[in-house]
Amino acid sequence: MKKSEIKFGDFYAGIGGFRLGLEKVGWTCVTMNEIDPECIKTYNEAFGEQNKPIPIEDLEATHLPDFDVFCAGFPCQPFSIAGKRNGLEDSRGKGIKEIVRICSAKNPKIILLENVKNIIRMDKGKILYQMIKMFSELGYNCSYGILDSKDFGIPQSRPRLFFVGVRQDLEVSIFDFNFPKKAEIPVKTVIEPGDFSIPISNRWEQYIDYYAGRISEKELTFDLPKTRKTIERADPNVDHDNCIYQMRSSGIRAISINRPFPTFAVSVSGGGAMIPVYSKERRHLSVLEIKRLMGFSHDFSFPVSRTNAIKQLSNAVCPSVVESLGEKLNNIIIS
Repeated sequence: MKKSEIKFGDFYAGIGGFRLGLEKVGWTCVTMNEIDPECIKTYNEAFGEQNKPIPIEDLEATHLPDFDVFCAGFPCQPFSIAGKRNGLEDSRGKGIKEIVRICSAKNPKIILLENVKNIIRMDKGKILYQMIKMFSELGYNCSYGILDSKDFGIPQSRPRLFFVGVRQDLEVSIFDFNFPKKAEIPVKTVIEPGDFSIPISNRWEQYIDYYAGRISEKELTFDLPKTRKTIERADPNVDHDNCIYQMRSSGIRAISINRPFPTFAVSVSGGGAMIPVYSKERRHLSVLEIKRLMGFSHDFSFPVSRTNAIKQLSNAVCPSVVESLGEKLNNIIIS
């Protein structure tokens, strides 16, 4: 079998991070599934298709085309620290059982899954143990590892759990998650000087001066929320006039532009995305800069609102990490 003959199914596809990475390896996507209609719009734009949103539980496995690799960046909220952490009891967490159902019917050579690293600690490891048990009973040798995007040429530290199941007849007991680490890329490399496409509010103008120590709390024209009275966390020797402020539900963090950005995530509430602020130019990071932060090409387009585009990127898989996994899996599948 040649690389070009390897076929994969792209499930819980989001906007296609898995597909972008695996198509670079030379593999062919033969089927996809995603329930979010806004993500489907972006996915279709990226790959020139006309897919429709379908819940994975509505898929009839026997009607799907055959594929060598099952891929899924399945919903992370049930396992995320930011979520309620209900694990497999969450309606979204039950997606694991849907993955088992489809893989049981299609019997792919490889199962490749991605999620937040918090799964390892969930319920003292019982969640991960349940996953391994279910896939082992299907006839797969299971391995997992934490891969950080900053080690793969991405200017963001985004540690994620990757789970690899290798069908037992391929005689690979353990998948090797060791990869050569690339040099870290600082977040300043994503900055497009003068991109004021997402301006900040007057309140944020005051925040910047407040955190830099130029004005006091009494001089603010609004009441300061408790979570924003002080910087929750700041990098050592950070320059408040040339940094990126990262908004989190717990508070504000000051990120140095001279290191990879921490895990990019946005909270969407009240109709707006909490988009990082670049203090030097007093503006939010642009969609272009966030694409670079996630390792997406500059020409990757979004036929959706700006808020949806940023939310979709924050939930995406970094294509270059998947590409590296695909290259290593080639040796297993082809041999």
